[in-house]
Amino acid sequence: MTTIRRVLAVLAGTGLVGSVLCAGAASAATQGKIYISNNCGKAVSTTIHRTDGSMIAGTGAAPAGSYFGYPVNPGTYQVRVPAGNRNVRILDLGGKAHSVIVKAC
Repeated sequence: MTTIRRVLAVLAGTGLVGSVLCAGAASAATQGKIYISNNCGKAVSTTIHRTDGSMIAGTGAAPAGSYFGYPVNPGTYQVRVPAGNRNVRILDLGGKAHSVIVKAC
């Protein structure tokens, strides 16, 4: 397990919903990630939407205890999980990846 995955697993396991900064190589197309942590104890539906409502990622049955990450460009997104809709913002940090973790329940 990589160090980044360990950090994300710990943050998700402790129930923290927030931002994680990870150093990345500078590029014109820097993307962040939206991670969804399924801490519900059962499979649940999770989706990520643009502000216009169009779905860009999701699953009908994310397994219990899982988390998945989806690369996105800087901007605002809506994450729809059983705990309710969460608006998240991915920042452009000049060559560093900005990631957000959202708990499903």
